[in-house]
Formats: sequence, C-alpha cells, structure tokens
Amino acid sequence: MDFWIRDATLQIGTRRYTLDTLNFSFEIPFEDSEELTTATITATNLSADTRNSIKRGDPIIINAGYEGDIGCLFVGKAAALSHKKDATDWTTKITATVALDEWLSAQVNKTYKQSITAKAMLTDLFNIFGLEVGAFELAENKTYPRGRVCRGKLKDVLKDIIVSDCKSRMLIRPTGQLIVNKPDTGVNKGYLLSAQTGLLKATDEDEVIPIETALNTKTPTAEKEEKLKTRASLLNYHIGPADLIKIQSQSLNGRFMVVRGRHIGSRSGDWKTEMEVRPV
Repeated sequence: MDFWIRDATLQIGTRRYTLDTLNFSFEIPFEDSEELTTATITATNLSADTRNSIKRGDPIIINAGYEGDIGCLFVGKAAALSHKKDATDWTTKITATVALDEWLSAQVNKTYKQSITAKAMLTDLFNIFGLEVGAFELAENKTYPRGRVCRGKLKDVLKDIIVSDCKSRMLIRPTGQLIVNKPDTGVNKGYLLSAQTGLLKATDEDEVIPIETALNTKTPTAEKEEKLKTRASLLNYHIGPADLIKIQSQSLNGRFMVVRGRHIGSRSGDWKTEMEVRPV
C-alpha cells in the first residue's frame, strides 16, 4: 500500500467491472452481532443490457484495496435495486445482503436424539445448509439429555443454540463466513494500525489515553476507558467485525476489538474504513 493507488472490482451476476471501466461507489457496514450486513452499491452508466439483466438474488462481490494489494470486502446477493436517469447519466443503486437465501428463506424441521451435544447438532445443521464456517469454537458445549427439536427459520434456530444455550458469539462477516466462538475472543488478530499503515488522525488526538495493557486485564484506569473509541483509516480490507487490532498513534496506543464500522469507497471520493473499537 506504499502509494495508496485505489483499486477495486465489482461483480454483478456474471459481469465483473473495475474502477477504470465503471464509476461505482460502495458502503459496507459491519458489526459484531448476528445481524446480516447489507451493502449499498451505486454505479453510473451501466449499459441498458446490464441494467435490464440485474435481478434479485444475483451474486454481488466487492474487492477493494490498492494497486497490487486488494482483498474481499463483501460477498452477498442483490436484495433490491433501482435505476434513475438524471440528464444524460443513469444511476443504478443496488442493496445486497450477505447469506440472503440461507437466512431469509431457509427452514429447518429436525429432531435430534437424546444426549446430543450442541456441537454435534450444529455441525449437522451447517452441513445440511452448506454454510461456510470460518471459526467454530463454543464457549459452552451444552448437552441435551432429552434431545432437541429444531423447527423454524434457520437463523432463529442457530441463534437460540449458539447464543442462548452456548453463550457464544454468532457472527456472519461481510464476506459470508459464519463465525462461532467465545465472545471475548477475536476473529483475526495482530493487525497493526498506525500512520504508516493508513491510520487517519482522529478528532480527539490530544486526549490522554492509558498505555497498552495485557489482553483480558483491566486496571482501574482502563475501566474508565471502556467507552468506545472511533477511529478511521484508509480503506483496509484486513479489518472487520470482532477483529483484534493494535493501534499506535499520538493519542491511542494498545490492543482493541473492533465492535462496528463501515468500509466506504468511490473512484474519487471517500476511500476509508471507519470503526468503533473497545480496549481489551
């Protein structure tokens, strides 16, 4: 990312565009929760053939970064779209959601035998529906002495088992991976965010912030700093919800978990990753 030259690709259905061939922008919010990510993509002057061919459920994939170093930001499917003509330009707006079919329409109706564990049950459900699992580590692996009936929407059944019964995190990242792990455990770890790697200056740059403390260790001072801190960097596909990152700046030095944020990009406007973090 030495020269910060923007580079991105957008796939709509089977068609793939670059920033050079299509003027498009995107906003991809993310959060450490079981809520689905809905991205917004705006494209200018798609051909009439392409505009007419886009339909609900078409694959939408966004890769972005810098020349020689781009990565995946979003994998989902088109949920809604609109086309508007202004003077000589056509503007197409697409909203796309991660795991659209699996979460909005998938139903489960299955009975599991006595003494089955949550891990065994979840493994079976993941295989049935073909979910891509990026991490699978339960905080508690509950046993069901009388077995369990799983009936209803897949997303509700999984949330009930993972979050309610097993006290674990359930997260679908914007790239479509299902994450199941301990709530205090990060997804990806070790990325350093500094001025050299794209950290942007914050408005509270003159605040006094406590020095770095060990993971899972809170000093009395650190307890007061539990309030989320807002930071931004140049667009960074490495950063996502529940990641553990290290921040080095004039005002903020330590290890933090990403709670929520968004990736914003366009050909000539914003090109950044905004995030809210908490100390760990």
